[in-house]
Amino acid sequence: MATLSTSIAQKQNLNLSLKLWLPMLQSSLQDLEKHITNVSYENPFLEIKKPKEFYNNFMPQGTSGEFVESLALYSKSLNDRISEQIDAPTFSTPNSQKVALEILCDINEQGYFDGDIEKIAITCGVYKEYVESIRQRFSRLEPSGIGSIDLSESFLFQLDTCDKEIDDELYNFIKKIIKDILHLDKYSAHHRFDDAKNIIKYFNNPPAVNYLNTNVQVIPDFFVDIAEDINIRINHAYYPDIEVKDAFASKNEGIKEKLKEARDLVNLLDLRKSTLYKIVLLIVEKQISFFVGGELKPYSMQELAHELGFAESTISRAVANKHIECSLGVYPLKYFFTNAVDNKDLSSSQIKNYIKSLVEYEERDKPLTDQHILDMILEKFSLKMVRRTITKYRKMLDIPSSKERKKLYKVENL
Repeated sequence: MATLSTSIAQKQNLNLSLKLWLPMLQSSLQDLEKHITNVSYENPFLEIKKPKEFYNNFMPQGTSGEFVESLALYSKSLNDRISEQIDAPTFSTPNSQKVALEILCDINEQGYFDGDIEKIAITCGVYKEYVESIRQRFSRLEPSGIGSIDLSESFLFQLDTCDKEIDDELYNFIKKIIKDILHLDKYSAHHRFDDAKNIIKYFNNPPAVNYLNTNVQVIPDFFVDIAEDINIRINHAYYPDIEVKDAFASKNEGIKEKLKEARDLVNLLDLRKSTLYKIVLLIVEKQISFFVGGELKPYSMQELAHELGFAESTISRAVANKHIECSLGVYPLKYFFTNAVDNKDLSSSQIKNYIKSLVEYEERDKPLTDQHILDMILEKFSLKMVRRTITKYRKMLDIPSSKERKKLYKVENL
């Protein structure tokens, strides 16, 4: 009871509103300063500065064009673009905005929704049909196709917002093609095929294609060093310094509210650091075998949420767009969550890595079928699995089917 009272008191003192806390927790490190700076534009008590570590660490070399250019690439993230549209009239009620923000948490870097409608419904205290109706409203947002569950739905979203001249016959034909997009060739004899193809080729694939930039440097939130002890260091160089200016006193309620917001922002920035530190520490402790050259162990966001006393949705927001750097490279925090397989102390990550290695060294004139891969996994791990699970893992790894791989290998040899 005392713990509960303390938790409630902390929330009351910090006034953790959705407007301040959730975007700050979810922002990537490179987007954090921009988010806080945008808040400061509407608050006369806030002054945002780059920390001294930023200049000490980067500016001597940073005057070169390469570094300045890399900073300029962070103009507006996909998250920013969608967040600014979660407002009236598309999402006109606090409830719809709350659900929309939860959906936003589960939109991946390609722009697809990969979350769980039922979990969002439970988190927000609404029916799952309501969550789905809110997700469908994402079809009105930019970039078009965002929030869809797959390629076909993305194209349908984009078809309905397309600004090109499309008559009813062409619209219905394009819709038919999209719903059967994997068998596009069978429609080639249709008299409107070229017209349809000319429309579809302008659609974004994936929906967030214009926000994908493989050249942008990933900035780690934490540095992890494993020796005799676990050493976790926060990347302070990208955390802005916030100065609260209390230049004058006023009884004006609006001014007092802005001053309180400024002070809360400082507290929330510290809370973000401490929350992420606890999360990273538990992840590293749980997955210590990985950091010393082993495999990932089964570990879920639900387990982590239970250990920290947070809601799973809070953990999902916290790990989104966050990375750590260790001796093995830079990894997103989501990478360290993997399910157990067949009630064993064996993670799905291990199975995926094994599938990846099998395909990498397979005979190119006789690629392994999913059944062959299943047989080899059963032999190596003594697991009870079905072929469709192998197919699912293969697709998650973006590995084509054996027939498609055989065609690709032949093309490579031309």
